[in-house]
Formats: sequence, C-alpha cells, structure tokens
Amino acid sequence: MLQPLVIGLGRSGAGLHLKALRKLARSPDARIAPVIGCDPRPDTTRDLSGVVLTASTAEALRRAADPAAVVAHVCTPPEDRLPLLRELAEHGVRRMLVEKPLATTHRELDALRELRERAGLRISVVTHWLAAELTARMRELVVRQPYGPLRGITVEQHKPRFTKSLTSSAHRSALEVEVPHALALAAHLAGPARVEHAHCTDLRVGSAARPGLGGAEVVLHHANGVRTVVRSDLTAPVRRRSVVLEFQDAEVTAHFPVGEDDDHAQLLLPGEDRQVFRDDAILALFRTAYRPLPSGVPALDFVVGAEAARLLCDARALLAPERVTA
Repeated sequence: MLQPLVIGLGRSGAGLHLKALRKLARSPDARIAPVIGCDPRPDTTRDLSGVVLTASTAEALRRAADPAAVVAHVCTPPEDRLPLLRELAEHGVRRMLVEKPLATTHRELDALRELRERAGLRISVVTHWLAAELTARMRELVVRQPYGPLRGITVEQHKPRFTKSLTSSAHRSALEVEVPHALALAAHLAGPARVEHAHCTDLRVGSAARPGLGGAEVVLHHANGVRTVVRSDLTAPVRRRSVVLEFQDAEVTAHFPVGEDDDHAQLLLPGEDRQVFRDDAILALFRTAYRPLPSGVPALDFVVGAEAARLLCDARALLAPERVTA
C-alpha cells in the first residue's frame, strides 16, 4: 500500500492534488493509505478532511511507516524544492511527483539530474497535459500526418490572476505560472527546441503593480523546423487554454479544460464535427505514478519535464535583468 504525502497545502496541493487523490482512492483497484499533509500554514479554505496534518517534513516522515512506500507530492514554491527533494531522498523516499516548473535555474536542474541518478529517484513532473487524452490525439495527428507535416504550434493560456499575483510571492514572473505546461507540450509534440524570444509584461491594478506578472510570450524554434508561440495573459477577463496545430494542409484546434469545475476537452478537426470528451489529465497522471511496478523498472521518465525546465531557464535569461530577479 502506497502512502501519499502532500507537501505544500496551497492551491496546487490542497486543491488539485488532494482532489485527484480522493478520486484515485475511490478506484476499485487503488491501494493507497490516508493522505499525510505537510504545511505549517495550510490553506484552511480548502477541503482538508481526512488528511493527517503535519507542520514539518520530519514530522510527516515520522508518520509514514515506510519511506519506501511514500509517494511525495512536492507542491512548494519552485525555488524551495531542491533542498526538500534532497531531504526526502535522504530519508528513503524514492517516488516523487513534483509540481512544475521542475527547476528555475540551469544549476538547479543539473543538481536535480545528479540527485535523481545518484539516489535512484522516480520523479514525475506535474505537467499533466502530457497525460491528457487530448494530447494523445494531437500526438497521433503529428505522427500519422493526415494533414501533412506539422509546421507550427500556437498555445494560448489566459486567465485572470490578479489577487494571487498581488498577494503571493510564489512566482517571480508570468513565465512560471502557465507557460511550463505549454513548453512541455511543445517539446512532446515537436521535439527539442531553442528559445528565440521571451517577453513578460507587468501586472498593474490601480496603484499596485507586480513586475513581470501580467503576462508572457515565448517563441521556440524546434530542431525539425517547427515554430512554437506560447502566449499567457494573466490579466485576461476570461479563461482559455487552447492549442492550434498548423499542419501543411490544415489547422487543428484543441481546447483543454479551463478549471477545476469541469474536465471536458474539445478537439476541432477540419471538415468534422467537434469532438467533446472527458479528460481528467491529472487523475490519469496520478494513476500512472501510483501503478505498482516490478523491480528493475527504471525511474519514471522526466525527460520532457526537464526539457521544459531548460527552456524556461533559457527564456528567463532573455528577459531584462529586473525581470529575472523580480
């Protein structure tokens, strides 16, 4: 029986992760213990029922009978993760689900790769779009080429994020909010890339302002010639998570679910009716992470997550100095 340990009970941990774990626990084949939560200041506006609350990682690990059975959900701010992952590894934890972005500097990413190899960690990055049925259908179109070769990808990720941006310091720029999902998706669909352009705008509401947290744009040039444009507006009046795939002979538009209240995706193919289907990507990701594996199976692949983190680091390096350090 595996032991979920959710570290960081904010929006991601107490919202997305606990919600998905409750769904997973209701599965007939699920064998998971009650969740242990770790946060000195948990978000008490969220549903924390049934969670064994602890205030420190050491206390949480004492509650877990067997560290080797722990699946650690690391939902802390990006800059705090490497010391935490080292602490977990030193206590014998090997399975880890790490919120995006995996790292925010090249040095952190290199250190994490080294830790993963040395300690034999099974790390999965929570870029759950990669586990989505919608992504599988897009990937099939890229591979089969019914509309010719892929030429371009445009990702639009918009949502109003005024309150959190003005009250929280968890993210240093808009690049770290929605963009990592898009970078991972682009790497998955079109392969390795280099960053051609990166830009962030400020968030301003009355006299209040947060540098770099209004929105972001990143342009990638993939090794196979595909061009990806990622746009994220965190001041938008409405939510949108859409992807346009530009093939040689047609365009395909995909829409990911935009919030916690509905898990339906949509795919618009040329000359066909709109496809609408349920697509709970984060639950699908968790099912894989909690699936029993025989001994000798290598660590969960995190190549795409690491590539997305590298692209994020490269994009941040292209920003003006005040944006990088904000």
